[in-house]
Amino acid sequence: MSKHAQTFGAKQPTHQGGPAQDRGVYLSLLASLRTRAQLPVVVFTFSRGRCDEQASGLTSLDLTTSSEKSEIHLFLQRCLARLRGSDRQLPQVLHMSELLRRGLGVHHSGILPILKEIVEMLFSRGLVKVLFATETFAMGVNMPARTVVFDSMRKHDGSTFRDLLPGEYVQMAGRAGRRGLDPTGTVILLCKGRVPEMADLHRMMMGKPSQLQSQFRLTYTMILNLLRVDALRVEDMMKRSFSEFPSRKDSQGP
Repeated sequence: MSKHAQTFGAKQPTHQGGPAQDRGVYLSLLASLRTRAQLPVVVFTFSRGRCDEQASGLTSLDLTTSSEKSEIHLFLQRCLARLRGSDRQLPQVLHMSELLRRGLGVHHSGILPILKEIVEMLFSRGLVKVLFATETFAMGVNMPARTVVFDSMRKHDGSTFRDLLPGEYVQMAGRAGRRGLDPTGTVILLCKGRVPEMADLHRMMMGKPSQLQSQFRLTYTMILNLLRVDALRVEDMMKRSFSEFPSRKDSQGP
């Protein structure tokens, strides 16, 4: 393992299997995806520590050509020039640069903002072939891939471990398939340590997503503040709120 390899985020609970077993699983899986021309792939992992561990363990994997390595190197130089000299030698910067040159990337909240931006831009250019990411990558970032892999179908929600909700699954699985490039997208669930029941899979994949509930609350203070701004009208703001949208939809009928 590289001397720069380290975890980018907080430690997370242990998991079934182990680093060596996971390394073998991913080397075999990624070799198969590469042979079938199903890269790039986003591997969703519900732990920052696991993202780092998985990417750092693939020391023998190199997915970029010499011309791609050159393009990545020049791009990194331009972007990292914005950092101070000492900051360019941070372990996280050095380790991420090493991963990116081999076509690997990591994306989660523990990554420096500039590195997350670099990863996103290289991924959008097709230079990051394998991206280990937490579910935040699927929220608001339009970065589709040819394949999506779920490291697990269970996550910790802050209080307990549970299966993914239908809305969470759809949000991440929906990244599989690039419009105009891929006729279909591929989604793979890794069943490590536990083979899920068909009923659980059906519930996760086909279940009805939780209904969105508006948190908009109109208060006297808000009304008074809005009245102070000439450019805003209370009625217009309310019409643009999410709470007003379903009301208008219901009144219009099918």
